Amino acid sequence: MLYEGNEESSPSVPLIKYCDGEKGLTSQHCDLLRLTGSGGSNRVMEAELKRLVMRSSFDVRLERAQREGDATLLFPFDARVAWVAACHHRTSSRITWDLGSSDAVRLEPLFEDLVPMLSSDSRIPAEGPLRFSVEVGAASDFEASPLQLRGVVKNAIVDALRSRAVESTVDSESPEIVFVVRRAGLPDARRTVVGIDIGGGARHVRGARVVMGPAPLRETMAAQLIMLSRWDARSEPFVDPMAGGCTIPIEAAGLAVGAAIRKPRDLPMRYLTAFEDLPMQTPDLFPGTVPRILALDIDAGRIPSMVGNLRAAGLTGPSHEASIVIAQHDVRTLTPEFVLRMLPASRDMKPGVFCFNPPYGVRMGVEEEVGVGDQPLLDLYSDMGRAFARFNGWRGACFVANPKFVDAFGHAPTMTKPASNADLRGAFLTYQF
Repeated sequence: MLYEGNEESSPSVPLIKYCDGEKGLTSQHCDLLRLTGSGGSNRVMEAELKRLVMRSSFDVRLERAQREGDATLLFPFDARVAWVAACHHRTSSRITWDLGSSDAVRLEPLFEDLVPMLSSDSRIPAEGPLRFSVEVGAASDFEASPLQLRGVVKNAIVDALRSRAVESTVDSESPEIVFVVRRAGLPDARRTVVGIDIGGGARHVRGARVVMGPAPLRETMAAQLIMLSRWDARSEPFVDPMAGGCTIPIEAAGLAVGAAIRKPRDLPMRYLTAFEDLPMQTPDLFPGTVPRILALDIDAGRIPSMVGNLRAAGLTGPSHEASIVIAQHDVRTLTPEFVLRMLPASRDMKPGVFCFNPPYGVRMGVEEEVGVGDQPLLDLYSDMGRAFARFNGWRGACFVANPKFVDAFGHAPTMTKPASNADLRGAFLTYQF
């Protein structure tokens, strides 16, 4: 099963726990693995990482995470855990290695803190030339603009490297290492944190979606949705009845076998000595799992896009023919008999799982999706609810950014979890049919 646990929050622990420095010092060295996700993703991100670390080739135990709010996990840094996260973790939006922090909220004190701190940090490459860039994360409570903050951190890194006789250049197009600066910590202990991006940038950029659907769900959100559905890929069929560009089925296939989304050669690991003895290959972590996935869409014109995205993700060909099936079909006429015909191997499996991202009537005009006005969209929701009622014992999970969905769908959700897809506020919903 992909996800176990409930959605209760755990107490947050201050950032300072894993930072070295005496009380009263303005700057501190840190050694933290930071996973950042969308709002409310902490439990799912931690559950996924536990699952991956347990099945990795490393003999390592995952420490209990600290939490900053509901979208950030902090772990004491272990290169093996960081390797697993950077290569395989699907629900996080960003993965960084926190090197140090400062309580400065102004530019000059921050520069004065960072230069000596970074100059003495053996984790930063000791040989050049080094191409690097600096990105600014959340920093709304810093008393300067993001551009100014970026410039000061860049200058501090250049000076720190120069003090160690390391030649460096700022290269925003093809950097070898990306430094990330952000304001972080709990409300009563905010600090300016500098770290290294070890996760290959924005994690929702997988390289597998070559054609977008009309209202795409981010890959990280799709992975969270599947985790929340508690799908057991070994014993339950999986159906996305409104697959669009196949984002959800692709993530389901990746989660099922523990496939990597990043290769070590594409990450800064080769420049960081902490990773020098770790593998350069990323075999699937659950290689014996053969998922049964059905991807459907009412629009026949989207089938080529679905095939193209599956091909880009490496999910086409003879080895996947029995695992992922795509077809044109209207969700409103969906029946257990049709699913069994499309996925004959599911005959001996348990009742399955629906994961879907229905139209919201927000991002696109409702006119283009289902007709004119609000009622056709509500009718679609009602028809979907009646169709799913035919699947006794099945579960469902969706992300919806339309508050009228729940009433129109006609089933009481077993869980409601507020979330955002890009800039759209909505909720994850789970169901038992």
